[in-house]
Amino acid sequence: MLFAELVIGDEVVRIPFVCRRCGRCCEELSKVVFDPINKTLYIENFEEIAEHVNLDEILQRVLRDIDPDVKHPIKVKCPFFRDNICEIHPFRPRSCRLFPLLTGDLGVDCPGLKRLKEILEAIPHDKVEYKISDGSLDRVEVSEEIFEMFKRINPTDEELEMFLMLNKVRRKA
Repeated sequence: MLFAELVIGDEVVRIPFVCRRCGRCCEELSKVVFDPINKTLYIENFEEIAEHVNLDEILQRVLRDIDPDVKHPIKVKCPFFRDNICEIHPFRPRSCRLFPLLTGDLGVDCPGLKRLKEILEAIPHDKVEYKISDGSLDRVEVSEEIFEMFKRINPTDEELEMFLMLNKVRRKA
């Protein structure tokens, strides 16, 4: 999970990055390379992906999508992104895990990053740091005032759910 960790006075609050599943990064920034001479795919963390996915099927999918006259290695859109879902999300490559918070937008006009920046502009803070978690992160405790501030920016259900996964709201006595 990617998130922005804000310092607001003496409190820390975590604001989640919510992917909008537009696929722009998967199509434009894919690091999958196809070599038509050897009929081979070159993929970041190939061994780990191969443990979970039938790469022969993926290769056939790529072969259907490319120009048969190509005679040199080419970068192809990510063959694991189908129907707006990453088929390898739990073991996706590190470059995918870091995008876009720790890599920057890289020119794809990421709508999830745009939304996060809107949220950050709406919440006055002293400092922001972008972080990644494997899911084993303990929640930070935030005041009810900060939670109300977050709710005033009209978060989506997913943003609210992820906010509560990262933060524990301290209720007034």
